Amino acid sequence: MLLDPPGPRGKPQGMPHWPYVKAVDDALTARGIPPGTVRASHHGPERGLTTHMTLAWDVSRTGGRGGIRLDWEERQGWYYALTDLHPYDVLLYTVITVLRTPMAAPETVADVAEELIRHRRLPDKEFWAEWDGAREVRAAAIDFRRARLGLGPAGHPGRDRGSATREGVQLTIDTEADTYEQAVAALRAAYGRGPQA
Repeated sequence: MLLDPPGPRGKPQGMPHWPYVKAVDDALTARGIPPGTVRASHHGPERGLTTHMTLAWDVSRTGGRGGIRLDWEERQGWYYALTDLHPYDVLLYTVITVLRTPMAAPETVADVAEELIRHRRLPDKEFWAEWDGAREVRAAAIDFRRARLGLGPAGHPGRDRGSATREGVQLTIDTEADTYEQAVAALRAAYGRGPQA
């Protein structure tokens, strides 16, 4: 493992998708194709506090014609870049269409990475398998975003999500007229976490 997760371990300010990053890195290492660079971080509030990672192999780890980079974004899935001798010279950058789920199983990510590293092309088959830990990590990501907005966890004890009699909050945000700050203020106000918007 090339990185430790950012933020204190087990704390909400840590990265909720770190288990997926680690699982992918472990699958690549087990396959004998560990990336030379592993980077993972959050996009800021302007992009919805989403997590992204980058895995890179420079020319010394590939067939000698350039490097390979895999990028993953929590909601949009996997992309790859073919790079020239310099890793910032991108020759091609496109979605990995054969990975049919955003949080693809690490073994299938390794299948795709191996084909790209060895032959600079995608495999001929599609991969539909989702990672076993995807559900838990998505729930952690939701709680992470809620914590950043000053809200409690989605599965907070005492909140009966299935009760038809509990009081609810209905909130409408106009994405064309309201700013991000106004939307956050409205959410906080609706949940009693700040002044009324």
